[in-house]
Amino acid sequence: MKEFIGATEETVISSTGGGIKFSFDTVYDEALDEYRVESSREMFPGAERDRGTVVYGSNSDWSQDDLQRVEDFVSDLWMPRDRELYLETRRPYTEEVITGVEPDAVLENQYLPTIVFDEGVQREKHRRTPVEVNKVEPGEGGIYELGIPVTSDEEFPFLFNVHQKTPVTERRNELDNSYRTELMRSLIDNRLDLLDDDELGEEYVTQYLSQFSHKTSNKTQQEYISRRFGTDPNELLVYSDSTPDMAVTWAVQRQLPMENLGEYSRNISGILNNQCPSVQEWFNEQTSERSIEPVETLGEEQEDLIRYFEEEILGRTSAGDVDFKLAYISEDTEDGQTHATYSPVDETIYLNALADDWSSPTPRRIGTALHEIGHHETDPERDGHGPRWYHAVEELSGEVIQNLEQELENLE
Repeated sequence: MKEFIGATEETVISSTGGGIKFSFDTVYDEALDEYRVESSREMFPGAERDRGTVVYGSNSDWSQDDLQRVEDFVSDLWMPRDRELYLETRRPYTEEVITGVEPDAVLENQYLPTIVFDEGVQREKHRRTPVEVNKVEPGEGGIYELGIPVTSDEEFPFLFNVHQKTPVTERRNELDNSYRTELMRSLIDNRLDLLDDDELGEEYVTQYLSQFSHKTSNKTQQEYISRRFGTDPNELLVYSDSTPDMAVTWAVQRQLPMENLGEYSRNISGILNNQCPSVQEWFNEQTSERSIEPVETLGEEQEDLIRYFEEEILGRTSAGDVDFKLAYISEDTEDGQTHATYSPVDETIYLNALADDWSSPTPRRIGTALHEIGHHETDPERDGHGPRWYHAVEELSGEVIQNLEQELENLE
């Protein structure tokens, strides 16, 4: 209202308490050699109205563009939900009604900075206030102060109407970024439902999320993960570049839901790290349940098979020495019994007597032996079942075949 009155040459306000006229004249001050504005105010007691308030304003210098800017400004006002504002302009005559509507949400008791005057001194102080929210398109967001627009064309898709003065700049067209952050962070924490699932990965959301629970609650973090990734946070595994390849490979083989922390911003990776178990933790649980007890007495067929692995398979490769032992391997997993496992600590390949009788050198058993020798030739924790292990098994298999071919040629 003050901005409108200050832009006119004459303004008349008529309300239930009477009427008042403001006049502004530009005069030349010879003593100061400058122009100044003289203002006057005149009361009109008989101009009172039964209801509502009417403001008449005029300026002989206003152009059509100026009138359009006035219309645009009034059209952008955030009217209270139980009020209406009528705007009439002349030259040409137009009429517009701005009606208050129910907001999409109200954030109660928001602790925000405001401007107060203490003994004539302006200072900033935090106070609690409600904030009305309306959803708009991305790039059309803005912040209002008591219904008057302060900022516009914000990246986020919300209009915020703060019910107290905002700490704007002197030109009343800018706010500190921390103010935007407080509004968006509170909205996300209290009304994440205002955002569609496909918006949760947008920067206008992720930049305002916080991995700290006092800023974005655990409940909101968990809801965010569930909606964005389509998986319960307790079941979604996360990993980073430092996670051993073996652990990642195990999870991949079992088709478990996983996310790489390195693919996300610090905010999102922080939330994932806070709320989701790591691949390393899951892998440790899996392997901690395993026990290996070597079989004391082997049957003749089993002894022959182990000798076959050591002489006919391992002996035909360039691999380093590794022992083969029959053992009872028990583990608490949903994937059934493992057939064999390599222990880098004692450089031994254990054949699981609970999963197989290991009675003869079948193709599958030979393949299992080469599989585990491949782990012996690589770093199981670092390489897992990755490319280095895969190529090692390929080379070992090729060496066995090539060695056999040479023996056959020698026999001929």
